[in-house]
Amino acid sequence: MGEAKRRGSLEERRRLAIKRDKELLARQLGYMDERTKTALLTGLTAFLARISTKNWHIRRGRILEYLDALPAAGIGLEKADPIRVRADEIGWYLFLCEQSLNDPLCMDTSQAQRILPFLVGIGERWLYASKVKGLEQKIDEVLYKYKTAPDGLIFEILVALSYAMSGWDVEFLEQKSTKTPDMVAYKDGKELYIECKRQERRGMYAENERNEFLRLWDAAVPVLLEKHQWIWLKGTFHVEACNLPSDFLARILQETLPIGRGERLIHDSPDATIHARPIDHHAVQRHMEQYRVKMPSSMLSSLLGGDWAPMNSSVTILPIVKASHVVDCEAPVLGAYIEKIGFACGFTREFDSEVAINKKARDVTTHLADAVKQVPKDKPSIIHIAAETLEGKDVERRRTEKIMESIPSFVFGKPVLGVLLHRFQSNQTIDKLFEFDETVERFQVDGVDLNDIPSNVITPTDSEVFNGTHWDLYQ
Repeated sequence: MGEAKRRGSLEERRRLAIKRDKELLARQLGYMDERTKTALLTGLTAFLARISTKNWHIRRGRILEYLDALPAAGIGLEKADPIRVRADEIGWYLFLCEQSLNDPLCMDTSQAQRILPFLVGIGERWLYASKVKGLEQKIDEVLYKYKTAPDGLIFEILVALSYAMSGWDVEFLEQKSTKTPDMVAYKDGKELYIECKRQERRGMYAENERNEFLRLWDAAVPVLLEKHQWIWLKGTFHVEACNLPSDFLARILQETLPIGRGERLIHDSPDATIHARPIDHHAVQRHMEQYRVKMPSSMLSSLLGGDWAPMNSSVTILPIVKASHVVDCEAPVLGAYIEKIGFACGFTREFDSEVAINKKARDVTTHLADAVKQVPKDKPSIIHIAAETLEGKDVERRRTEKIMESIPSFVFGKPVLGVLLHRFQSNQTIDKLFEFDETVERFQVDGVDLNDIPSNVITPTDSEVFNGTHWDLYQ
């Protein structure tokens, strides 16, 4: 009897057994290699070390309360916003890192794929933290002052650690009433002031564009349910979605569904080009007989849409499913898996109008202008600007053109030695925890040697490097 007590109660032993089984399954699935796991744990610990156990318990509890109040998985999936705890976004980041390490079957994969690379990047460079003065205070700012908008300061931390890793001694500068650079770096008698700017992850126009498409989709859902054909649609809109009537898609589907086998062009006009093909629901059912699919996930899009739903594409899905949940998941909404699909259809969308591309290709001239104002008039400086590449290669190519055209006029009159533009892409994946690309484009003054200035600030320094940009790398 005494031995049994030392081993814990029946319930405690049950939970430990479940935890061991889930950890074993995660290892077998190859979620995370040891290097990534170590770096993630290091990055996570750097932040949690600045929070008391009591405070983190309270903040974590509020995150779980928020998640528990969300609609059940599968309800409104076709138009649901990403799960995201905006009231404590840095807390949400840290929570997802914990889940990835401790219970990876119970987390939001799409959010984790975006967030984890930044914490892993910090962990990869944390060995050089002692060379960054004011780093702990900067982390405190992220955790408390800017907890609802942490991305900009996380970028500053990554830049500072990258300079330290490149042999610089770095000091974060106190922010005063008059704008000053973020940090100063010293190396071999050189002094360099550094200013960092980061765009929001996605612009308001792109968010509105998504909502306008969902307006068209909502009106089409009754038609899709009435026709009851497993169908996947692929459409390119040649005008802004806001200029289309709400029944635009519904009328097309009412007139053309059901279709026979194979691919079919169901609409081609100055407004849009739309193709359709039946989903092989027998193949889907065979897959579901052997596996369960995370909901929502890239795997679900791939299973239903195939090559018409490539990774990183904009996809909307209407599924009718039977779902189950992973046992002992703190937030059941994060542990929802599909057992059976009764009916499904989906749409992969693109917008190629010049107006849409130009509006989404938000150039960084405003950020660049603000950065130039903050660097000294009489000291050499470097500017780092970050943007996420969420809106497709046409938009990114246009954005690059705008940026490169504007840089010379903005940096004129101050000793700005160079501008580094960091473009980030958290790729959707179905066979790994995350996959991340970082493209760095440089503008530098003629005759200036910037070889000791770090380029990539998130990806490991020994990552495979390609000429060109990551948005041109993938088809």
